[in-house]
Amino acid sequence: MARSGISRPSPDGKTTESLVKQGGVFDFFNLPRELRDQIYADCLQFKVKFESQHGVRLRGRRVAQGSLLQINHQFRHEYLERAEKETCLVIVDRDHFHGEALELPTPVKYARKLELHLALACDSPDHVIDRCKVVQEVRMHRKWIGDLADRMKHLNSISIKVLLDNHPFVRDCGKRLLSEQHRFTNLEALTSVEVYHCDFYQGDNGTGAWNFQRSRKLVMQWSPGKSELQRVEGVAAAKEREC
Repeated sequence: MARSGISRPSPDGKTTESLVKQGGVFDFFNLPRELRDQIYADCLQFKVKFESQHGVRLRGRRVAQGSLLQINHQFRHEYLERAEKETCLVIVDRDHFHGEALELPTPVKYARKLELHLALACDSPDHVIDRCKVVQEVRMHRKWIGDLADRMKHLNSISIKVLLDNHPFVRDCGKRLLSEQHRFTNLEALTSVEVYHCDFYQGDNGTGAWNFQRSRKLVMQWSPGKSELQRVEGVAAAKEREC
């Protein structure tokens, strides 16, 4: 009910009073679909953490709440339609993954968006004698990404963010990455690739870890319309929130 006895119209001209059924039950499905969609969007969970697989972190962003799927058939159908447009599966690899097949968590099997955060580590100072490990990492990642994309039947967006350790010979690693870029850029649903330099964090006890919240510098970028990954010069260090 509107305040002071005034009935306020909804976007299609219906008043709030006309949306209340006999017995005081609000007639949700008598709201315009555009308004219901706004409500469905507000009911999506911003972040859902799934169990890690093979050292890989899996997250869901804008995921449907299971309890709301039980309301009734119409609510479930419309709510999932909205979720399908917004749900994103986020995968974070901190240089522990070796390409094993990943199981898709049930709540994101319908996701149309895939976002990948990949840390590529190489500790080889001589890429003439020793093979650059970035090459091996890219080839390994391409295999499981392709397999996952094939299983995500409604996928229409893949975003890839790559971290390279900013060691003294990182430029050589960058050259190898450019030579292997086709393994990423030929993904059918690819929408963006960004490559960053980021210092590998070394702890006081001698152990290290990749931290995707640390500042990093954008050095290469690809987007639809570009034929290949391109170097980006003079860009200030960027800090991004891990998803």
